[in-house]
Amino acid sequence: MDMNILGELIVASGAQDSNGFWMPAGGNDGVGGVEVFLNTVTESFEVSVETKSSDQADSSATPIGSVTIDSTTPGNYKFNLTNAKDLVRYVVSATKAGKIHFQVAQPLWHPN
Repeated sequence: MDMNILGELIVASGAQDSNGFWMPAGGNDGVGGVEVFLNTVTESFEVSVETKSSDQADSSATPIGSVTIDSTTPGNYKFNLTNAKDLVRYVVSATKAGKIHFQVAQPLWHPN
């Protein structure tokens, strides 16, 4: 592993989902963010946040906000999160073949 490389790299050969780890939600509403260093195909990746209660199965998670990576130019994307439960996780969904190098930020939460 090269510690000089920030973030994650996903190489998708077609439609696929890559799930992040579960984190505690710090409120009901907030803002998610992703920094993109490289994207080879426009509108081939969507970054979303899913939520669930701690006593629910992973398969019962529901989306609470998302953003489509619509450019091959490096940049930052932010999106609103609403109605979070106990736990949240980032999900990167590919709709077609492409590469993306990115890092996500810990969501910023509005006080309840």
